[in-house]
Amino acid sequence: MQANPTRPLGVLYLVATPRAGQPEPEFLARVEAALDGGVDTLQLRCKDWEAAPYIALGEKVRELAHARNVPFFINDRVDVAAAAGADGVHLGQNDLPVRWARDLAPQLRVGRSTHRPEDAEAALREAPAYFAAGPVHATPTKPGRAPAGLEYLRHVAALTPPLPWYAIGGIDLHTLDAVLDAGATRVAVVRAVLDAPDPAQAASQLREKLGRVQLTEQAATLHVNGAPHPHTPGLTLHALLRELNISRERVAIAVNDDFHPGGQAPDQRLEAGDNVEIVRVIGGG
Repeated sequence: MQANPTRPLGVLYLVATPRAGQPEPEFLARVEAALDGGVDTLQLRCKDWEAAPYIALGEKVRELAHARNVPFFINDRVDVAAAAGADGVHLGQNDLPVRWARDLAPQLRVGRSTHRPEDAEAALREAPAYFAAGPVHATPTKPGRAPAGLEYLRHVAALTPPLPWYAIGGIDLHTLDAVLDAGATRVAVVRAVLDAPDPAQAASQLREKLGRVQLTEQAATLHVNGAPHPHTPGLTLHALLRELNISRERVAIAVNDDFHPGGQAPDQRLEAGDNVEIVRVIGGG
């Protein structure tokens, strides 16, 4: 099963971690319910698991995600992500550098955690497919880590990143409004959905509050090879290629009526409504 770079990143990202003693069928049922309720980006996080059981569970979760065209990421482990057929891998600040992950598995999209302004600025230089900003509030998912607070979200929003980013950390239905007011347009959650009595309902309620953001992003689209693609404010051509995990050196690109061999394509800002055609070049010489 190959990663598919055309699965768009969503606005409600669930980081799913099996609970101690939880039967696998129950965990999978809760993840499936969350997807049906509106989760549109999914990560499996199994800290300290050995590779074989991590891959086995990853394959099952991948099937649930891909059946709904939802992009699927593995936490930390590039090898597990590649073996499980994930779309990408999510890396913390103490994990592999983004460039190394790309060298090891160029088919994977790479996400990155950030906790401080300097982390966010470094992420813009690394140009992952997306980054997470937080934790906004103290959370048992990250014991001992001081919350970054809403001020950090305001800092990130002020950077107008040319790539998607998610607020994360202690976000639930009651704290979401403040997160959106701070400038976030996407959120990642754990307990608010996975531990809810009804994961589908919890996801649906969060998506309802995210509705105004989602509608804005649905309206702000461009077309990539004829298919609608969300347009992030500040998106550039090179950032779009990184998000799609496409090397500029192996493609030819047309933006509206402006054609370039990929290696010569300028990093121009893309506007909502633009038409981008990307043609892979095979062979040559």
